[in-house]
Amino acid sequence: MLVTFWSGAEIRTGVTTNTALISHFYAQRYKKKVALFENHVPGKYSLEDILIGKKSLPFLFEEPIFYNRNNNINYYYGLMKAGLPVKGLSNAALRLAEGRLHYFPQFSSNHTLFDYEMNKVIDRFIDELNSRYEVVFVDLKRINTMTTKHIIERSDIVFVNVPQDEISINIILDDNLIERDKLCFILSRYKQTPKIDFEEIVSDYDIDNERISYIPYYESLIRICKNGNLSSFLIKNFWSTRGEKSFELVSQLRKLTNFIKSRIEEGVEKEKAV
Repeated sequence: MLVTFWSGAEIRTGVTTNTALISHFYAQRYKKKVALFENHVPGKYSLEDILIGKKSLPFLFEEPIFYNRNNNINYYYGLMKAGLPVKGLSNAALRLAEGRLHYFPQFSSNHTLFDYEMNKVIDRFIDELNSRYEVVFVDLKRINTMTTKHIIERSDIVFVNVPQDEISINIILDDNLIERDKLCFILSRYKQTPKIDFEEIVSDYDIDNERISYIPYYESLIRICKNGNLSSFLIKNFWSTRGEKSFELVSQLRKLTNFIKSRIEEGVEKEKAV
């Protein structure tokens, strides 16, 4: 199952944060191994930065698992380009959520070169990950690069992140850039106001309720991400109950991960029926 996160909005919509939230929560909730990577040169804050923060040590630890920065993904990309067998791919991953979320950091600082080189291996890389993990989560670049377009074409689910103040759902639906049966929407940093109500928003669009969700505005989430504490936050608040500050956020994460799991189960049933 290939699940991607993208936004065409000119303003920030929290794509990287939402990718981190949902992938980590899925691994926690269903106790399945999943893969995670960003298909772009990381910006100010990478997935690693917001999940656990960068460490100055040559090894990164989340007891009892560690990975060596020198054993990075570029070595495996070289094997893929050469058409050679790929063994031990998970050694290039940083492991989170009790070892179930395998994050593959990207080591590049040149945006153009990254996309050019990634285009040579992206199909093989996705195939290798799909054969090893229940779900592959990808944080996509806003600009429609070669690999962004290709990954969207291969995706089973595409979560399009839209800002609360500039909702562009109808434009995306009308453009038919993404196949309707794989298209879902996340309203980012949603905060109910007298003029903006989520239930009213849902009723305004020709889309199933399960295909539109929101990540609520959470006052301390920006600070949590900047400090590299998102993984710790999710572990601590996984069982959040009604009345707790994190309950609304966790409830939406449950809805989103439940949708992904249901699509996987639907796929399994279709395969059995063939």
